[in-house]
Amino acid sequence: MDGQGSDGRALGTRRALLTAAAGSAAALVATAAMPLTAVAADPDDVVKGVDNPTTATTSITDSGADSTAFAGQATGTGYGYGLLGTSAGGGGIVGWSVSAPDPGWFLPEYTSYTGVFGSAPTHPDPDIWATGVWGDSPDIGVLGTGGNGVIGYGYVGVEGDANINAGSIGVWAWAPSTAQLALKVTGKVQFSRSGRQSMSKGKSILTKSLAGVTASSKVFAVLATSESGRWVRAVVPATGKFTVYLNTTLTSSAVVSWFVLD
Repeated sequence: MDGQGSDGRALGTRRALLTAAAGSAAALVATAAMPLTAVAADPDDVVKGVDNPTTATTSITDSGADSTAFAGQATGTGYGYGLLGTSAGGGGIVGWSVSAPDPGWFLPEYTSYTGVFGSAPTHPDPDIWATGVWGDSPDIGVLGTGGNGVIGYGYVGVEGDANINAGSIGVWAWAPSTAQLALKVTGKVQFSRSGRQSMSKGKSILTKSLAGVTASSKVFAVLATSESGRWVRAVVPATGKFTVYLNTTLTSSAVVSWFVLD
């Protein structure tokens, strides 16, 4: 009797444990099957695929090394934009590198009617240029169109640099026909391949060395001082130099002004 009772109690206990375990497993399976969206959504979350109206700045701060805070990629067919910025009052897109523009001169309202505004402070290395906006292409790096295609304002308003290839051109001014002007200058003009050279009394020939001059260069020269009965008879270019010939020798020292093309 005692042995049978002990076995009966043991059997009942095992059945209870198995029943409890089965119930726990079923509950676990049911929980796992529940959708993950059961957590309440934050109404302030940004939602993909729809407009997200807001009355304050929405920002993303990324402190990862060499990582990008925000990337826009339009990979579908057609002509969608990777990034679109619009503004009813200020600049459509405003970007700065390293440090923000000096508030002593920069105010947001200054960017009104500006599609893109870029700013960067002076680079600490004098051999490296800081750039507010950099455009690069094997064709045209930056294209400006409009009433004035490009306006440059500064100590040097516009600078054009030729690359290292022979025949490269720093600035090319072009007009499609003689009805237009390729170049118009208001104010003084200075050319590095021009100058003034003294001639001594009793001389009638002046030779000037100048790199880049060839036999086909166009060289102009005139007397810049009043020398009665004397004038420039000819200017003959040669490799690396040109020679100015007067009609006769000078009775006093004189100055010749010269200008080289090509």
